[in-house]
Amino acid sequence: MKTLRTIVVVLLVLAILITVVACGEKETDKGDKDLPSFALVLSDTIGDRGFGDMSVAGIKKAAEDFKIEYKVFSCNQDASIYLDTLKTAAENYDVIFVIPGYFFEVELVEVQKLYPDKTYIYMDAPTELEGIHGCGFAQHEGAFLAGCLAAYLTTQTSIDMINEEKIVGFVGGADMPVIHDYEEGFTQGVAYADPSVKAIVRYAGDHYDAELGKTTATTSFMEGADVIFQAAGPTGLGILEAAEDNKFLAIGVDTDQAYLHPGFIVSSMLKRLDTAVYDLVKKCCDKEELAKNVVYNVANDGISLAENEEYKRIVPGDIQQKLTDIANKIASGEIVVKSYFDE
Repeated sequence: MKTLRTIVVVLLVLAILITVVACGEKETDKGDKDLPSFALVLSDTIGDRGFGDMSVAGIKKAAEDFKIEYKVFSCNQDASIYLDTLKTAAENYDVIFVIPGYFFEVELVEVQKLYPDKTYIYMDAPTELEGIHGCGFAQHEGAFLAGCLAAYLTTQTSIDMINEEKIVGFVGGADMPVIHDYEEGFTQGVAYADPSVKAIVRYAGDHYDAELGKTTATTSFMEGADVIFQAAGPTGLGILEAAEDNKFLAIGVDTDQAYLHPGFIVSSMLKRLDTAVYDLVKKCCDKEELAKNVVYNVANDGISLAENEEYKRIVPGDIQQKLTDIANKIASGEIVVKSYFDE
């Protein structure tokens, strides 16, 4: 009888321990209730191989490190649901990242008035909107590096796919200020590296049309461009596809896109939204007051070129060193890249 009672007690203790452990795991999944909760509102979707994926990588790392609660809202390129999606995020979460902010300006102003006690972070540009924090990137600095890389490569006729003409290309997506900032930096970089190199500049005219991007890039290639830098959002995926189809070198953007078409994407201009999201989440968790606007650039590792295996294989060592030196000069202020927004 005594043995039976002992067994029952042991079983009860084990049951209690299992319950406690299970509750602990469930609470961790929901996040630390003493910390703010976070929402990412994407104009596109997870799997865009650009802004969305970079941002989600940042919030996932933050969730692992800080045990926060978060949710990703995808608008799937449908502007008609921007307002309702933002409202839902603001109703249920404390800090709302809006990615990119300039696609949501009208809706963001309305939602901020409805839920003024929430924190809104307008990603990919500084903002003067009342009650909204901005997170910008010095894309003109990264585009300058891409321009230097393109100009140096187009003179290297010993490299596969480089022709005798000293011509490079820039293909933007939608005709909007942030894309003009890429163009501004790129053309300055080309001129800095080699003033004799011609840069063909074209815009596809759409942010979400990969087929149009492919056609636009092919036109530039037919005019002699053998290295083309794309700054075109999802439209840029067509530009990268055109590189493989037509056998020219491309430079990707935002995230490291070399894996999409191995052998044809020599590097990518990295815009570290993952780093920015992680840093801003940490500040919120640490209860630090957020600046009205923060800018990520070459100096603080928010902007760079992807030095992946394709880059190391294709780009000659002396050119790699030149680009490292140029990046250091930008970081130190010795080289000042003019921004489209300075005009």
